[in-house]
Amino acid sequence: GEGKTHAEELELISTNFKSENRVSQLEDENAALAANTAELKSKVALLEDRIQYQENYSRRNNLRIKGIPERSEKGNNARECVMDVLRSLLPQDQNADQIVVERAHRVPATLKEDGRNTSAGPRHILVRFLRFADREKIRLRAREIGSFQWKGNKLEFFPDFTKEVQEKRNKFFEVRRMCRAKGLKYTTQYPAVFWVSLGKERLQKSRCDDATRNPSVRERRQ
Repeated sequence: GEGKTHAEELELISTNFKSENRVSQLEDENAALAANTAELKSKVALLEDRIQYQENYSRRNNLRIKGIPERSEKGNNARECVMDVLRSLLPQDQNADQIVVERAHRVPATLKEDGRNTSAGPRHILVRFLRFADREKIRLRAREIGSFQWKGNKLEFFPDFTKEVQEKRNKFFEVRRMCRAKGLKYTTQYPAVFWVSLGKERLQKSRCDDATRNPSVRERRQ
């Protein structure tokens, strides 16, 4: 007939009820999946941070030297070339020859499609010291001098970080330049936290968004 029977109405109500329950169940499953995904992303990020830390820690005795002309190594002996650089850097240090360089070699160059070297200037020489204290002595002495010349070539000394950490630290290039121009003391804490001293205050900058506009960013006081 024209109207639904009682049995048909009950069947329709049951079907609707089952559909609503299924929708509710799917929503719950979706929420659980989203929570699991967020937890997995957090764990992956934590593992990546740990791997980065371990990789950079394994490089803590390393220094990169920029500016040594290609073929300065006599007989491809980069270690002896580095020792000559160190003696020039530390002319008054009678213990300079006691510094132990475990390894030294040119960093492999990345080539463009036409086969040319992508780096500007000579390839860096990567140096591994036996003792971290010696590595720090060299790094701090080079920083103290500011502009170090070896056989007419300006050399620069850098810690050896992973690409990821170095890219973060490079973002402070401009603010470092501004601090040097203003005579402000600064340091970059691992992995990429910039500290600048203003009198008795020590200010922290962990991002460089507006650091180039304001080198004395007061984000956090110590």
